[in-house]
Amino acid sequence: MAAYRVPHPHNQKAARRQTRAARWIGVLLLWAIVLTLGFVADRVIPPQHLPWKTLSVIDPVGLATKIKAARAGEDAAACRAILTQGGVDYVAAPEQASGEFCRVHDALELTAGLAPLKPARPVLTCKEALAVTIWERKVVQAAAFDTLGQGVVAIDHYGSYACRRIYDRAEGPVSEHASANALDVAGFRLADGTQISVEKDWNDPGPRGAFLHRVRDGACQVFITVLSPDYNAEHANHLHLDMGGWAKCA
Repeated sequence: MAAYRVPHPHNQKAARRQTRAARWIGVLLLWAIVLTLGFVADRVIPPQHLPWKTLSVIDPVGLATKIKAARAGEDAAACRAILTQGGVDYVAAPEQASGEFCRVHDALELTAGLAPLKPARPVLTCKEALAVTIWERKVVQAAAFDTLGQGVVAIDHYGSYACRRIYDRAEGPVSEHASANALDVAGFRLADGTQISVEKDWNDPGPRGAFLHRVRDGACQVFITVLSPDYNAEHANHLHLDMGGWAKCA
């Protein structure tokens, strides 16, 4: 049987140095790859797909749109600057507080730059206003021209702010409506006067139904939570669009 030979101390030190050097080289190579990929992505991939790029309401909807809208909404000044740069006009909404959990803070009303929201301008958090603007410009109008041959001139809604819990229950999670962070869309008015109703036209086998399903699917790329008649009976007459709560598209 061969005798076991104890490694010389000098050889052990050299091996440890080589191991440390190999680790540092590996880390440096990894960072070089990451930086190279980031450099290439920054110049090749469109900005709507990159979360570190500034959000713009004139960019197409992309993989990072939802993330950037939610993040921008946390800074009131930055959020409003994005709307202004995109040609959207707004007025500040009064602060409101009611009950134990309802509060409207740093909210606004959109006044120009997209199809008007009717019957009255809803109060919206800035991130909800950003999402509504992007959705109207990049999803709703495109779907209307593609499927109905004309644009949308108004969006009908059931409101945004409502001091309540989900489904008006006495207990349970607070609704995003309690902070004006949600909008319930009832339908759309076209340039020729035609009205498209979520309640009446959702199951239409023709272009009306196709349009409504397309704006719902597109909303899922912009809003955090999107609920439609496909979700439950409580949403049979509207699309619920919000920028809070849990990520869901139904």
